[in-house]
Amino acid sequence: MSMNIVKKEVYRLGVIGYGGMASYHHKRIPKPEGIRFTAAYDISEARLEKAARDGLTVYRSLEEFLKDETLDLVLVATPNNFHKELAIAAMEAGKHVICEKPVALNSGELEEMIVCAQKNQVLFTVHQNRRMDADFRIIKKIYDENMLDEIFRIESRVQGSRGIADTWRRQKQAGGGMLYDWGVHLIDQILYLLPGKVTSVFAEFQYLGGYGVDDNVRLTMTFEDGISVLVEIGTCNYIMLPIWYVCGRKGSAQIDYWNLEGRMYHLIDNDIKFEDEIPSTLVGPSITLAPRASDTMEELPLPKAEVDEGFFYKNIYRVLRGEEEPAVKIPEIRRVMQVIDLAFASGRSRQVIQCEV
Repeated sequence: MSMNIVKKEVYRLGVIGYGGMASYHHKRIPKPEGIRFTAAYDISEARLEKAARDGLTVYRSLEEFLKDETLDLVLVATPNNFHKELAIAAMEAGKHVICEKPVALNSGELEEMIVCAQKNQVLFTVHQNRRMDADFRIIKKIYDENMLDEIFRIESRVQGSRGIADTWRRQKQAGGGMLYDWGVHLIDQILYLLPGKVTSVFAEFQYLGGYGVDDNVRLTMTFEDGISVLVEIGTCNYIMLPIWYVCGRKGSAQIDYWNLEGRMYHLIDNDIKFEDEIPSTLVGPSITLAPRASDTMEELPLPKAEVDEGFFYKNIYRVLRGEEEPAVKIPEIRRVMQVIDLAFASGRSRQVIQCEV
């Protein structure tokens, strides 16, 4: 995508929607000196008052906000159903745009946004910040360095027991539900990790809260190289499963919930000698599934992985100066949205959908 490059020492950013996520961007995400939050627009007077207390110039109309010629960059951090129209309005005003995830409600909306960015020659990207989460960086290191030898199954999940937050996330018309909320992150991580194409998708949705939006999701993706991936999001789980469970031909790795504790086992000797008699276990007899001898494996600590919480805005600054490519690229954004579309289609039909994404 071609983009107008104007090298500046400082790029000024305005926020549309000064709720919890925009405040997080403003006050908590590390940013280079060359990215400064300077303005906010919101339909809520209370949020505008908070933005003013946080040192931002506030606007009570979108038109006046977009007329601010000092703004180079706009962050769209509203409920999901407003992303498309607000991002397009900002790009038509000549602003570069960062959109919170999910970028849109479907691939059709996304393509309209891409066309608008191309027409106006502006940066258009999505804040996929969880590519830098410590748990994911550990799994990526394990995969990239082939520590388990020929990974064939990956499970990635987040679980809680408090239901969906009492916000617009419970509202279908606002683009609520857990696939849009957390699923988009987990799918992005998997597609960023694995180079192959997705060849099938199967999704199951549950609606336990009665809000009309999914609060429990199980999504299975099969890749062209045979890797099977389970992505699971739950809001009614009182015993938590590992957030990552990865199986390879010569080992397995597990990361436990939120605390980054876990373990990795690596094969030393695969010359298995099966007993003549069926071994007994507390859960019954089995030859094939009886525990292997402990001296054929070694337990290893999970690898250390470097994390840079400020990577996103560092990259944005360099992109605007023409020094780097965007960390979150349009083809990657498109792919995530395509998988989400397929997941919803699979949930409606209750069928496996063959694809090439």
